[in-house]
Amino acid sequence: MKNNIKIIFHIDLNAFFASCAVIKDPYLKNKAFVVGGSSTFRRGVVSTASYEARKLGIHSAMNINDAFRIYPKLIFVPTEFSLYKKYSELFFSFLKRYSNLIIEGSIDEAYIDMTEASMKKHPMDLAKEIQDGLMKEYQLPCSIGIAPTLFLAKMASDMKKPLGITVL
Repeated sequence: MKNNIKIIFHIDLNAFFASCAVIKDPYLKNKAFVVGGSSTFRRGVVSTASYEARKLGIHSAMNINDAFRIYPKLIFVPTEFSLYKKYSELFFSFLKRYSNLIIEGSIDEAYIDMTEASMKKHPMDLAKEIQDGLMKEYQLPCSIGIAPTLFLAKMASDMKKPLGITVL
């Protein structure tokens, strides 16, 4: 009898806009900063916060002025959609090395059917290879969830961030 269980990976780039900002400006690495809002008036909301800013209680969708009240030395980085598009395209192109069965979840997340690839290599080894490859080639950290369904794979990727690999 044929085994019909699928092996689905959900790959979520960690703090994607912040990761792209660090790629562009390495000075930001290990600094508390936010991406978002208006660069002229520091208005709007936080699109994403670096993990260092998150430790201070700053998070996505927070008013930028509130974020600065929490930490006045916070670094503000304006959004740069052309940069995100570039790295998103590199991300999806990279994943095509492993499977053509890819569903784009958003600019920074993908579902990929790894059932066939997992017949040749253990899923955990494949996940580590993908995670290490994205970091080495593009400096893009990610979390990966592995499960038999899209929903469970997404839940699994959310369980360990950043740089987690979770199997359900």
